[in-house]
Amino acid sequence: MLPSTSKSSNSTLSFGTFGPTPNQPTTQKTVPAFLDKLYNMVEDNSTNSLIRWSTDGTSFIVEQHEKFAKTVLPRFYKHNTFASFVRQLNMYDFHKVPHLQQGVLISDSENEIWEFSHPHFQKERLDLLALVIRKRSRERNTEEEDGVNVATLVKDIDAIKKTQTTISSDIHTLHSDNEILWKETLLSREKQHQHQDAIEKILHFLTTVFSNDKAINDTCKQKYYEKESMSVPVFGVVLSLFLQ
Repeated sequence: MLPSTSKSSNSTLSFGTFGPTPNQPTTQKTVPAFLDKLYNMVEDNSTNSLIRWSTDGTSFIVEQHEKFAKTVLPRFYKHNTFASFVRQLNMYDFHKVPHLQQGVLISDSENEIWEFSHPHFQKERLDLLALVIRKRSRERNTEEEDGVNVATLVKDIDAIKKTQTTISSDIHTLHSDNEILWKETLLSREKQHQHQDAIEKILHFLTTVFSNDKAINDTCKQKYYEKESMSVPVFGVVLSLFLQ
């Protein structure tokens, strides 16, 4: 008898659905609905521009995560929040593959690449899906903060990028204002030099004028005294003649 091809009522996928494989365990296990939908979502070639398998098939890649959350997630899940999707991946012990691009703040978030991997989540290895298990309660409690941090980190990065854009704009404005101030400073210095030159010329002119006046005064005084010295004897002679 062939294995059943129908899904269970709780939306989980049975290994009977995939058929026997060389590495299939003897004990049948069900695949959680989240993993079943995740696998089908990655396999969907129509959305390869947003989510797809990596080249070696050992991980999957998400690009333009905001667009992905709005257009692809609602087709498979009852939400359109990328942070919630990341939190669910973390609950199943998926790990984010770091990229060099992630260490650099870029203003265009659409260019970010999110890559996630799990040793038992691989392309064309449906038999491994049953080995992807949800973390135990104790493990989830110890890593709950990390899961929340990953979710909030996405929002924080977007906020930081917006702030960075604002700061860049402010820096550009300050740079323009600084250039204007430098031009005004140079113009003020040039005017100051011009005023100083004008003052020096006026002082030089006044010094020359007063020096010439002093020389003229000295000459006039000398001529006056010379006339006075000559008029005294002449006046005496005239007076003596008159008295005789």
